[in-house]
Amino acid sequence: MRSNYLKLFLLLNKRLLKKKSFIIILCLIPLMVFGLKLVSERESGIVRIALVNDGSPEAGEIIDSLLSRESVFLFYGFDDEDSAIEALKDNRIDAVWVFPKDYGLRVSGYADKLTGKDEKRKGERVVTVIEREDNVLLQLSRMELFGALYSDLSYTLFKNYIELKFAAGDVSDDTLHGYYDNNVNSGELFDYMDGEPDALRGGSNYLFAPLKGVLLLIVLLGGLAASMYYRDDLDKEIFTWMPVGNKWIFEHVYLLTALIDCALVVLVTFFATGLAVKAWLELILMLVFILSGCCFCSIIRKITRSLKSLATFIPILMLLMLVICPVFIYLRQLRMLQLLFPPTYYLMAPNNADYLNYFVIYLCVTIAVDVLAGLGSRCSS
Repeated sequence: MRSNYLKLFLLLNKRLLKKKSFIIILCLIPLMVFGLKLVSERESGIVRIALVNDGSPEAGEIIDSLLSRESVFLFYGFDDEDSAIEALKDNRIDAVWVFPKDYGLRVSGYADKLTGKDEKRKGERVVTVIEREDNVLLQLSRMELFGALYSDLSYTLFKNYIELKFAAGDVSDDTLHGYYDNNVNSGELFDYMDGEPDALRGGSNYLFAPLKGVLLLIVLLGGLAASMYYRDDLDKEIFTWMPVGNKWIFEHVYLLTALIDCALVVLVTFFATGLAVKAWLELILMLVFILSGCCFCSIIRKITRSLKSLATFIPILMLLMLVICPVFIYLRQLRMLQLLFPPTYYLMAPNNADYLNYFVIYLCVTIAVDVLAGLGSRCSS
């Protein structure tokens, strides 16, 4: 029996690979990844920021750090403020950050005024920010600036606190720096589960973030296309020779053939692009995804009842899943709708272990609904 199903799988696979539309679906996967790779290698920042240093060594270190950092904000070094402002006027950049020559003194003065060490001291602005307009993206970019200034400001605040409360200026700056670097700044603010923060990001470039969800939708598209081929074969009465009891199994082998082909290409893509979290988790999730996707596509075929309605419904369904499933953004308000579609569980499971359990439950439910829908259609016919 197993050998018969294997032969059936190979024959159906050979038949599917002769269909131009199915080949196009398979080719979409590497083409999409290759295209995104080309785009990601170019400048892909959402905000362009000019960095100007008027001669401060401390500011030079901050600017070097920002210029070498991977970020959705693109940083450019400018020699003087005038040339940066000209670039701002010409729309070549979106903002200018000017670090003054006395940057270190200004940080110290700001900290002194903040801690009450020298209330008479003038607390000048540390960095000058010049923008054409104030929008959400530029507000987000200023958070990057706050992060860059944090290290210098936090050390100065720490130094003032020690001098005011304990040492009264008797401790050397080198001693304070040594203690601060080895103790105060030795931990991390965030705790990444399993110690693998990079594994949860799905790539360093933000353009790759939705790629995983889009590829999963292409796998489902392959299954839906196979369900359309199967409906066409039913209408042509190609399977009239088959006993009624075997048609349910035959249909699902038919759909699994397309889903497995697409899934193998997608899995290779996940591992090649670094989108895979853990090998064992990806394999388990893809297995459950294929099985639930098979029943999902079978249910859609039974609901639509005709080839024309199925062909019309497939693009609408793909668009709905693209919007509702957490491919680009997770909207809690749509959670109940998201749970109707298999990609949701696959995308959420790596960051929430409960969704793996939900995925298995979803598989059982789709199998039950598929069987009941099959019985209903058999009774009606």
